[in-house]
Amino acid sequence: MATQDSWAAMAKMFDEAAIAEEEAAASAPPPPPSYGKDAPVKVKGMTPGMIGPPATHKPKAAAAPPKKPADPNAIWDADEVGEAGDADEDEDDGRAQPEYDVVFKQNVSPEDMFLGIDPLRNPGVAMSDELTLRVKLPGTKLADIELDVRSTFVRVGAPKFRLKAYLPEKVDEQKGNAKWDADKAELKVTLPIIHDWDAKAAVSSANDLD
Repeated sequence: MATQDSWAAMAKMFDEAAIAEEEAAASAPPPPPSYGKDAPVKVKGMTPGMIGPPATHKPKAAAAPPKKPADPNAIWDADEVGEAGDADEDEDDGRAQPEYDVVFKQNVSPEDMFLGIDPLRNPGVAMSDELTLRVKLPGTKLADIELDVRSTFVRVGAPKFRLKAYLPEKVDEQKGNAKWDADKAELKVTLPIIHDWDAKAAVSSANDLD
């Protein structure tokens, strides 16, 4: 049988072995780190990211031109006025805008003059049958004039002048006529008005209610 002294000797032996193991572990260098699947990989040779020319910095976009200050007295901005099929709204090319005006005309019959039997007609501008655009073009020859007539505007071009005049009424651009007065250096463009009687009647009724 083991005596008490033998048990004490065995306990001391285990304690000394444990102390020696701890000292050995403390003096040994640490093991290399292990990253598992995330361990860094050394690259040799080409990779897909190296294909193609080297990346360069993209050029900076050109700065937008400064916006023109709005005219506080303008009813609308010129950029807001457009027309279908009107694609040559170029910037000012230096040509002056000529003097012009618009004159309304009404076809008056003897019945209108003496009998007044047409209840829908009156001497007002809204009852006009035609309008005439008169443009002054001093120093201009007939051969130098360019004329473009649309239903809502007329464009006139000459070596010294340039005009785009919006019309107060919609017109029939296929049935008008133009005349050049060389003595007055004046161009006259006469166009029949296309009336929207329903819209005008609605406006007239609204004014009566007011």
